[in-house]
Amino acid sequence: MKKINKIAIYTALLLATIATGCKKEFLVVAPTTSIKASEAFSSPERIASALTGLYDLTTLSSYTNDMILTADIKGNDVLVVSGAGNYGRFVVGYQFSQTYTSNEPLAYWTQAYRIIAGCNQFEFNIPTSPLTAAQKTAYLAETRALRAEAYFNLVRWYGKPYTVDPEALGVPLVLAPLGPTDVPPLRSKVKEVYAQILTDLLFAEANIPTTKTSVYRFTKGAVQGYLARIYLTMGNYAEASKYAKLARVGKPLSAGAALLTGFAAPTSEWIYAINVRTDDNQGFLNVHSFYDPYDIGYSSFRANDAFFNSFATNDIRRQQFLVNGVIGARRGPEGYLINKFDFRSSAATNTVLIRSSEMYLIEAEAEARLGVANEPAAKLALQAIQARAIPGTLLSLNTGQALIDEILAERGKELYGEGHKFFDLLRTKTPIVRTATNGHWVALNLPVGDNRLVFPLPQAELNANPSLKPQQNPGYAN
Repeated sequence: MKKINKIAIYTALLLATIATGCKKEFLVVAPTTSIKASEAFSSPERIASALTGLYDLTTLSSYTNDMILTADIKGNDVLVVSGAGNYGRFVVGYQFSQTYTSNEPLAYWTQAYRIIAGCNQFEFNIPTSPLTAAQKTAYLAETRALRAEAYFNLVRWYGKPYTVDPEALGVPLVLAPLGPTDVPPLRSKVKEVYAQILTDLLFAEANIPTTKTSVYRFTKGAVQGYLARIYLTMGNYAEASKYAKLARVGKPLSAGAALLTGFAAPTSEWIYAINVRTDDNQGFLNVHSFYDPYDIGYSSFRANDAFFNSFATNDIRRQQFLVNGVIGARRGPEGYLINKFDFRSSAATNTVLIRSSEMYLIEAEAEARLGVANEPAAKLALQAIQARAIPGTLLSLNTGQALIDEILAERGKELYGEGHKFFDLLRTKTPIVRTATNGHWVALNLPVGDNRLVFPLPQAELNANPSLKPQQNPGYAN
């Protein structure tokens, strides 16, 4: 981390360059100017630009978009096709064959710690910056939310699930800028990383001004959405339900028809998203491109047969599989084409990260897990999602584990393509079992706690910080 964490704060001066060498050409936007931290915090304008640069770091194709897609194909409902047409992208993740030299473990680690390093520069420099006290607090609230988001990404990929082993090793906690002679920290426990995440998010919730309303920046609702998700991940169901209700205030569910418009622009229920512009986008390396069913983008993600067949014929979401007039179209033997994400109009497709649908489903699951007395609340929250998909749906008659299973199935149908299923399997201690049928081309049987369910620490990090070598995750000796 000594090499990874020490970065300059980038300004928002950007240059568009064209990169080639794969199936599609794509637009890469990279910072062209880095300045010393002391200069970056020397004026309100430069501070605003520095924060814009931090948000831009979260949009890199090999980071947020890649994590969403990898979580999808590791979660069984979705698969990536075999063959050369995909240039091997996501095949390693699909097969759970990652090693300490694979692309994803290095990319996620590197980019997350770059974001964290930038947030730590705000922690160090904002107190002495030329801002009012209120402005300083607002900036720190936003950057602590960004830091929490980065640590949540890291601990989920490189640490065991909190519900499986909170005492296991998580990731190193770096909360201040590292100097050239500072010794990088060792890995903290999973529970310690989650504690820091909650500390940052609760500070952000208390201090982000209510005047911040952009869906593309952290707002109070976006922070509450992450709190709901994180408490659910930790198994703290009372807090998960509480924050799910708070997060969706002012963000009503959209009409069912909005589920068929391509998830490229915000609807009433979007709480937090990545903003993608025509002059600043990842081109063909985004979620919409890989789900595109028309061979305009990479067009390599499919729904497995069992998942497609789980949608009732009168479920409006079944129309998310409508391609060229056919619901249930195929291109080859591996799975069904998916039309949930529109890539035909533009590569500038915004990426939703949190929406009210997820909050209803978090509330439903959390209330159901709290016991029989809470099941009426769970059923009402579940019905909100089900009745939008199939008008006239009545309250569920299930109870106990059957109700929880129904809610989890609904999560799958509502949130596929948004990066949730793999982590749902992990936190619910569900083995990943896959047969080479149903469209899948690789069979798997990974029990809870299997070493392959956790990423290795990347070799580049171990080379830079040898003290971490004894803390490499099991199964990845190097």
